[in-house]
Order: sequence, then C-alpha cells, then structure tokens
Amino acid sequence: MLFDLYLFRNFFLVFLSVNLVSVLLVSLYGLLEFILGFKEKSINVALQYFFNLLPLGFYYLSFITSGISSVVFLKRIVEKKIDLTVQSFGISPLRFSLSVLLFFLFLSSIFLLGNQYLFPKLLGNLWYIEKHYKKKQRIAGVIKDFWFLKEGEYRTYYYIGSLNLSDGVLIDSVAIKVERRSLTPVEEIKVFTGLWKGDEIIVYSGEVYNLIKGERKILSFERVRIGIHLKEVELFSTKIDFLTLKDLFILYAKSKAVGLNADTYGGELTFRVLFSFLPSFVSLLAFYLFFRWRDIRKVSGGMVIGLFLLWGIVLSPKLITQKANQPLYFSLLPVGILVILSLKGIHNLRKGFRV
Repeated sequence: MLFDLYLFRNFFLVFLSVNLVSVLLVSLYGLLEFILGFKEKSINVALQYFFNLLPLGFYYLSFITSGISSVVFLKRIVEKKIDLTVQSFGISPLRFSLSVLLFFLFLSSIFLLGNQYLFPKLLGNLWYIEKHYKKKQRIAGVIKDFWFLKEGEYRTYYYIGSLNLSDGVLIDSVAIKVERRSLTPVEEIKVFTGLWKGDEIIVYSGEVYNLIKGERKILSFERVRIGIHLKEVELFSTKIDFLTLKDLFILYAKSKAVGLNADTYGGELTFRVLFSFLPSFVSLLAFYLFFRWRDIRKVSGGMVIGLFLLWGIVLSPKLITQKANQPLYFSLLPVGILVILSLKGIHNLRKGFRV
C-alpha cells in the first residue's frame, strides 16, 4: 500500500507538471488566436473564450500528455533502479502499474461524463463566441427539438424533431398554418421521415390535414412545399459535436428504427466513447512496452508510433461515417483489434515477461 502511494505520488507530480505545460501552451494559442482573429477584444469576451477553451484543451490533449507523463515517470523509475527492486521482490508488472492505470481509468470515466454534461456545452459556447466575435464560419450541423414561427400570407408554426443539415434527413417535423388575424388553424403537415432539399421536402412518410374541409391525406414519397427554404433554418443549427451522448444515442436509435442513415450519429457516439478512454489505452501501451523492452529509448520510439496508430483507430468511426459516408461497421474491425490487444496487454502484464 505504501509502495503504491509512493509510485502514484511520483507519477502524479509528473502528470501535473506535463499538464501545466500543456495548459500554458493552450493559453498561448488562445491568446494569439484572440489577438489576431477576433474583431471584439473586450476583457469579458476574452474571459469567456479562455474559460471554455482551457478545459477542452486539457481534454483533447490528454492522450498526448498521458503518454508523455507515463514515459517520463518510467524514465525516473529506471534512473532510481526501482524497476530492479520490484523485479527482485517478484511483483508483477500489472501490480506495479495498477495505481497509475486505475487513475487513467478514473480520468477516462470523468471524460465520459464530461461528454454528457460538460464538453458539448463548452464547444457550443466556443462556437457561439467565434460566430459572433470572429470571422464568419460555414453554418452546418443538426437542428433538434426546435419550434419557430414564420409570418407570411398565413402565420406558420414549425416544429423540427431532427434535421441533419449535411444530408437533409428530416425526422418528426410539423408545420401548422393558421389565419393571421383569427388564428384559425388551416392546415397541418406532419413529416415522420423525409429529405429536405431547398424549398421542398421529399416526404417518405407523413400526412397532411386540411383543417377547414376536415380532410386527411397520407403522404408517401411525395414532394411537399412547406413555405420555408432550408437556408432559412440553418441559422438555428447545432453541430453534431454539441450533442450529448444521450442525444446521439436517441438520434441513432430513431434513425435506425425508420431506416434512415443512423451511422453519422453512431460513428460520433463511438468516437466519443473511445476518445474518452484513449488516455487509458495510451498508459497501458507505455507500461506494456516498458516491461517488454526495459529500454526507455525503445519505449519512446514505440510510443510515438503507438500514439499515431491509436489516434487513427479511435478517429476511424468518425471519419468513416461522416467524411467517407460509409457504414459504421467498417470501423468495428480496428476497434475490435484494439480491445483484444488491450486485454492481451493486461494479461501479459499480469503474467510478466521473460528477461
């Protein structure tokens, strides 16, 4: 127990030092970005920008800082010959690494919770700040659970359950026309599933009610105009990065249930979970390489290659579904290999290595 505390204390000091440097670098980046890229340079805007940027910087750089921290810690262990002492007492590599691995597992769990309750909100805040105080950005993303009103010949109330602006997929939408003066309902259009293109919607499944005549018509693969262009609703969009894990899961389940493209949401959800646990994968790799080779130079070289490979595997669900527009299952093979190799690494650490 005392030995575990001693090792963890030494590691945690290294971890804090490395992350302090990373926070300073993120702060420097943020300062340069603010000075050169922002039109509004008030203290209030600067504070909002930095308070949202720094936690995200810590999160997104965590897999790099975890790798650096692990290698620096192991280097100190070799310098103090603690590894030889551990070996002489017959302590397994897994037992030696346990306190650090459990710390990263705890940190990964915090990141997972952050993807539900914190990080999407911080990303949304940053996007809002940059949209209003920085150069113009291309509007894209997702509109979810949104009501709005448009005045014209009639007063029309619109509800959008889910609209993906990248492909126009629309789920659970309602448009209700009412008389401007009397507010008497005239027509109601329901789109259960459809594809929004320009100023019309290709309704796969829906219905329209003529509330004056009391008539109802089923819509199936028909083109319908609802009095509003797709560009008019883009301003209300939310990027997929701003959705919580729960939102992603619900949209994935709904899209899959009605036969629409659910892989975009499934890929983002898989990426978020894997990225949250990336520091744990990186630290496991560092300890595995150390006890396999017991050479810091080899470990450092292996970690550089390993970081690139791990990052590629973790990013694959997002790239395959959102950039290549391919099914999510194409990314399951590398993810499956990662899980299997991680379990094998834990087994080998528990068993030990022949020297």
